[in-house]
Amino acid sequence: MGSNSSILLQKEEINTIANETGFSPNQIKRLYNRFTTLDKDNAGYLSRQDLLRIPELHVNPLCDRIIEVLIDDHGKDGKLNFRQFAKVFSTFRREKNDSSKDNKLKFLFGIYDRDKDNKINKGELLGILKMLVGSNIPEEQMNAIAERTITELDENGDLVITFEEFCETLKKIDVDEKMSMKFLT
Repeated sequence: MGSNSSILLQKEEINTIANETGFSPNQIKRLYNRFTTLDKDNAGYLSRQDLLRIPELHVNPLCDRIIEVLIDDHGKDGKLNFRQFAKVFSTFRREKNDSSKDNKLKFLFGIYDRDKDNKINKGELLGILKMLVGSNIPEEQMNAIAERTITELDENGDLVITFEEFCETLKKIDVDEKMSMKFLT
C-alpha cells in the first residue's frame, strides 16, 4: 500500500489483510472506504485528529484513552495505517471463540494498564475514574472507590489487578458479545 490513501488497495493486499484479520474482501473494502473518509489529508494514515472525527468516539468519556490505545499500542509513531486499522478493528468482530474473547479482554485491559506492566494500579484506575466522572465526585470518594475496587478484585493481596484477576472478574459477562461490532459483508 502506498503512502497516499487515495491509491486503491491491490488484490494481494486485500488477501493479506483478510488472512490477518478474518475480514472478507468486501468488509476490507468497506473498512478502507471508512479509513479514507477519516483520512481527510490523504496522508495514508490516521492521526489523533482524524480519529476524533468519529462521532461515537468523540462523545465517549474515554475518548482520549481509547485513541491513545489505538495510536500508541496498535499504530506506530503516532500514526495508524490501514493495515493496523483493520487489525485493531478485527478485535471487535463477532466470533465465539476463546481467542476472540482474549483479544477483547487484552484491548480492554490495555485501556487501564498504560504503563504496560500487566497490572492495573490505583493510579491507573483513578485515571479512568476521573475520565468517567470528571469533577462530579470528590477526590476522596474517587480514592475510596479505587481502593475498594482493587481490594475486591485483587486475589493475591499485592494491591494491583493482574490481567488474570481482571479476566476472572469479567468471566460472568459475555465480553465477546458486549465488545463486538457488526461488520457488513
